[in-house]
Amino acid sequence: MANNVQTPETDLMVETKGKLELFFDKHGNKLLWALIIVGLALSAYFIIKNYADGRAEVKEQSASIAVANELNGANSIEGFDKLQEEYEGTASANTAFYLAAVAALEAGDIEKAEAELANYKDAEGAAGEMLNAKVYGLRGDIAVEKNDLQTAATEFAKASEASNDEHTYVTYSKKLALVYEAMGDNEKAQQCYKEIVKKYPSQERAMAKFIR
Repeated sequence: MANNVQTPETDLMVETKGKLELFFDKHGNKLLWALIIVGLALSAYFIIKNYADGRAEVKEQSASIAVANELNGANSIEGFDKLQEEYEGTASANTAFYLAAVAALEAGDIEKAEAELANYKDAEGAAGEMLNAKVYGLRGDIAVEKNDLQTAATEFAKASEASNDEHTYVTYSKKLALVYEAMGDNEKAQQCYKEIVKKYPSQERAMAKFIR
């Protein structure tokens, strides 16, 4: 005959189950509503986030088109300044700071070019690295215009190393070499030309006329 005597463990389980049943009987509706509210809050969060992300993407696309139109049209400092304000916070607006600085330097307004670049923030990704290199290079060009060759050398060195792109490296390494030559440091200039060939052997013929 089976033994129906309950062990202390079984009594505890029964007691616990009873307490849980009482708890859910008393608070079940509140818990259900709490879960519903949490679920609605999470749903609302993701809906709002997706909506915000979608708006940000649309804004970025519009900014990119606006920058392209400006480049194909007036290509003016004022135009890029307007883009910066209208599309503030987008990557394209950040690019517009660089483009405005280029236009300002071409117009001979060094102070304006420096002010535009002061607002530029380093971009990310491969394309961003190339743009960062151009920004360093433009700062180097500005320094050359101001006859600040030491700063120019620093900026061109940064530009040459900012991207893995061959054209970018060669362009700014050559500018760095020219600055060293202007400073009378032909040894460093030669080192720049030789480093180009070492890193990109296909440049050997192009650099032959510079290497002595």
